[in-house]
Amino acid sequence: MKQWRFVFTGSSDAFFNMALDEAILLSCQSGQSLPTLRLFLWEPPGVSIGYFQSLEKAVDLNKCKENDIDVVRRITGGRAVLHETEITYSLCASIKEYPELGKNISETYQKISFALLESLKSLKVFGEWVKPKRESIQFTEDSDFSKPCFMSNSRYEITVEGKKLIGSAQRRFQNSFLQHGSLPLGNGKFDLADLLSEKFFTSENENSQMRKKKSEEKSTHLEKILKRKVEHEEVISALKRGFSQFFDVEMNEEELTQTEFKVAQVLKKKKYLTEEWNFRKSSLRT
Repeated sequence: MKQWRFVFTGSSDAFFNMALDEAILLSCQSGQSLPTLRLFLWEPPGVSIGYFQSLEKAVDLNKCKENDIDVVRRITGGRAVLHETEITYSLCASIKEYPELGKNISETYQKISFALLESLKSLKVFGEWVKPKRESIQFTEDSDFSKPCFMSNSRYEITVEGKKLIGSAQRRFQNSFLQHGSLPLGNGKFDLADLLSEKFFTSENENSQMRKKKSEEKSTHLEKILKRKVEHEEVISALKRGFSQFFDVEMNEEELTQTEFKVAQVLKKKKYLTEEWNFRKSSLRT
C-alpha cells in the first residue's frame, strides 16, 4: 500500500496558512515529501481572494480591518472565501511521481471530489459533485468574477440537496499541484456578504440582507445538515479516513519538517504579508 503524509497544523493566521500551503507544495515538488494531506483552521478569521481577483474590487478592506479579519491572496484561482468556522484541507503532490492523482486539472478535481464524498459518508452526509459544464475552464485576468463564491458552483464542488457545501481551488505546475478547499462546520460570527466590496455587485438595489438570503439559499454547512454541533476532531478523522479509503493509501501522521516551517515563515514575511503580493495586478506572475 502506498504511503501518504497526513498533517494537522491547527490554527494559524491567513498569511501563514497560505505560506505553509506553498512551502509544502515546494517540498512535494522537490521530491522531499510524500503526497501531503494537510488540515488546518484559521485564527483570526480570514478572507482569501483568488489569484486573479482585484483585492479592492473583491473585498471591503475597511470592514475587514474593523472586524480583525485578515485578507490574503491565494496562489490558486477562484473567488473570495471567508474562512471562519470550518476545516480547510489542502492536498499537494508530485504528479510526476503519482500520476494516479490525475493527468490534468479536471481529473485531479474529480478524484479529490470523490475522496471528499467518501469522507462525508463517515459523517452520514451524502452529497454529490457538480460536474463541469465544459472540461476546459481556464482562469485569466479577463475571467468573470462578478458573482460571489456563494452564488456560483464551480467544477467538482460538493453539494448536499442542491446547496454548496465544499468549494475548492487548484493550481497545477509542471510536475506538481496544490488543491485546497473549505468545509464549513457551522455559522460563524461574520457573513461574507457583509465583507465584499460594493463593486462586487452589479445590482444597485441589492442590499446586505438580500446578499445574506442568497447565501443561505445557495450554500449550507455540516451543523445545518446534521442538525447538531459538529466538532473539529470528528471531521478531521472523517477526512483522513475518506482520503485513505478512496486513494487506497496509508496515511502517516507526521509533523511539518523544519525546512517547511522555515520556508513558510519566510514566505509569510516576504510574500503573503506584503502589499506587493496582495494588491498585485493579475498580469504579474509568481
